[in-house]
Amino acid sequence: MSMTLGTTADRSVAGRAPALAVLLAFWAWCGLLCFPMIGVTEDFADVPTAFGSGGGVLIGQIAGLVLFVATIALTRPVQLVTSFGRLDVAQAAIIVIIYLSMILQLQGDHGAAFIGICYTILLVLTAFALSVMWTLASDDLEIAFGTASAIFCVFGVSALAILGLPENRNVGGIQPNLFAAPLLMAFILSQFRPGLVAVGVRIGCFAMVALVSSRFAMIGCVTAFAAHELTFRSLTPWKLAALGLLLLAIIPLSPYIATILALDDPNRNLSSGFTGRDEYWYGALSTITNYPLGIGFKRALAFQAGHNGYLKTLVEFGVIGGGLIIFFFAWTVGRAGVEALRSGRRTIRDRRFASAHFAGLLALAFGAFFQPQLLSLGDAFGMSLLLLLFRTGPPPEIHRT
Repeated sequence: MSMTLGTTADRSVAGRAPALAVLLAFWAWCGLLCFPMIGVTEDFADVPTAFGSGGGVLIGQIAGLVLFVATIALTRPVQLVTSFGRLDVAQAAIIVIIYLSMILQLQGDHGAAFIGICYTILLVLTAFALSVMWTLASDDLEIAFGTASAIFCVFGVSALAILGLPENRNVGGIQPNLFAAPLLMAFILSQFRPGLVAVGVRIGCFAMVALVSSRFAMIGCVTAFAAHELTFRSLTPWKLAALGLLLLAIIPLSPYIATILALDDPNRNLSSGFTGRDEYWYGALSTITNYPLGIGFKRALAFQAGHNGYLKTLVEFGVIGGGLIIFFFAWTVGRAGVEALRSGRRTIRDRRFASAHFAGLLALAFGAFFQPQLLSLGDAFGMSLLLLLFRTGPPPEIHRT
């Protein structure tokens, strides 16, 4: 009898090994996307478009991505190979547009063209690999996202502990929005998991992004929280009353809110051109005018990219290709919202996943206005967007490893 139980336990552990390997690789990637930033130089803090150009940061990005994709390929090869077939029409269209954009790489310097083609192929492969995450069991997904949110949150705490409190909004050599992006991802992913730990992660992350006055991250957190609560929990008279009181509280608190958002700072208010981003936007619009068909993924220079995810998508994939990607992205966000609001016989976990998925996409859709890129391989924002954008398959509750 004991031998039978032991054999059953061994088989159970062996059956869980592939899923555990995927979880460990995913968590390692999350850590490598953020912790190397703690060692960046002071010069790095003043270059908002330089993310990914630092030595240690770049090595971490590459190592984490290679580890995750290789683990998916080794442990879940069937799911990886068949991932395209699980995509819906909008998701598949985005993949096809990205793949066809390799034609745009056949211009200019041959070396740059080769690198651009490699980046494009890697982007598609990464999207497929991240879509495989959604084939894990529901329990594994909760653990995966909950632990990932804790990793990103611990990064923020560690950065503050090692580098000290922000000076001129920079945490050591980390530019404010670069510091805040992993914390926004932590906030978003924590909503997939119930419990006090997840609540603590959200509170801690919001406090840290407020500390560096990262407006895109603060608004993203509020957007994610509001979208999740409004779709996951039914609106009752008590909640409507609480919402009304909250809105009324904004009036006396408006001076403090203005201070946190730096609305009275001449260097950061509307008259500053969104902290100088308008100059980048004009550069991107000029590039779009000169190259309406696009210049290819990862071929844009800093002054061409626009420091705006949507503009850079148009720069890289063209007015038609980039416009379709943005349209299908918006379609996916809307579809996720409909799914989150859908009534029916669903478990609480299914409803939580649907609401967290929609809330995360909505927050990232807003954040993309102020992030250097919409589609990316090298930061927590880009990884999380690909993860949520390419959610596939039936509701998580019926997934099996």
